[in-house]
Amino acid sequence: MGCSNEKKIQISGTLTEFGNPDEPTMLYLKTRNAEEQLLNIDSTFIADNGTFVLKGKSAATDVYFLADRDDVFVLRIFVDPGNKIKITGTATNIPGIVVEGSTTHNLYNEYVALLEPLKEKQEHIREEYYSISYNLSIPEEKLVQMQEELIAKFEQVEEDAKIIMKDFIVAHPSSIVAAYLLYRNTQTSNDVAEIEEKLQLLNPEMNNKFVMLVKDRLERVKGKAVGATFPTIELPDPDGKIISVESLRGKYVFVDFWASWCRPCLGEIPSLKKVYEKFHDKGFEILSISLDDDKTAWKNGITTHELNWLHVSDLQAFNSPVAKKLAVSYVPHTFLLDPNGVILAVDLRGEELEIKLTELIP
Repeated sequence: MGCSNEKKIQISGTLTEFGNPDEPTMLYLKTRNAEEQLLNIDSTFIADNGTFVLKGKSAATDVYFLADRDDVFVLRIFVDPGNKIKITGTATNIPGIVVEGSTTHNLYNEYVALLEPLKEKQEHIREEYYSISYNLSIPEEKLVQMQEELIAKFEQVEEDAKIIMKDFIVAHPSSIVAAYLLYRNTQTSNDVAEIEEKLQLLNPEMNNKFVMLVKDRLERVKGKAVGATFPTIELPDPDGKIISVESLRGKYVFVDFWASWCRPCLGEIPSLKKVYEKFHDKGFEILSISLDDDKTAWKNGITTHELNWLHVSDLQAFNSPVAKKLAVSYVPHTFLLDPNGVILAVDLRGEELEIKLTELIP
């Protein structure tokens, strides 16, 4: 007989306007594991009157999600072991759904309430921006000035939100809510100093999965910083031939994470073609790593845009082990390597790459 400190949890309640009223709709209880994979814990059909009951077990406070099959509806809930959570509301107004029965979720609600005035400010700024953008009576020069001012106001509100988050974490350094907020706000950061600074806000003795995920992100970001040696990568080209980064040693290599559906990536193509033609015969190579998941779309993108350099992909999109190894959470995301595979620069865009190569290659 094994021993376990897991306690039962239950999430029940009433959700109206959920799914198609003419057919049964499944509601799922999910959570993420330490590898950030979404796992189904339980599922049930919602009754005609909107009632449901979902159950599971938990040994520690965690974040769970109520979701439909396609994750169009997603409600985040902090659940403590042993909790019996009651949900009341309508699926078409997620912010208005009431969650009762969890002291940790109550703490999360306190944080959400602090952000509410800022969200209202941003919504007013958006409305004003779109209003003036379609006002043909405003001279173009004046319009640009007004738009820039509104963008600056919007960005200032975002900075105010960061301050609120930091103050909240400082006030609750041992709470899983603080760890979760830190995790959510570092998953796209590539700044080692920023992540380290935020980690120091938490109680150093806290060691839940969100802290571990932030620490893992930190190590991956360190591994792709300027001065680090680019990791070993082997991926197939469109014909199935394996190409490794190591096979390109002796050349300056531009590693370009992109996707055929990514408009900013496509916008970089003219600059890439220019530098490839100018520097390829002088010891420069481009290795494009696609984060597509459709081989036909990937190959068509290469052919349509006449991309005559090296291309590889495992067609796993952002779930690619290579993307995860390098903490690639957006595209385009690029690395310039020296002939020894050392990272010289990250995220060069447009003319920046040509300027850098002009410095490096006579």
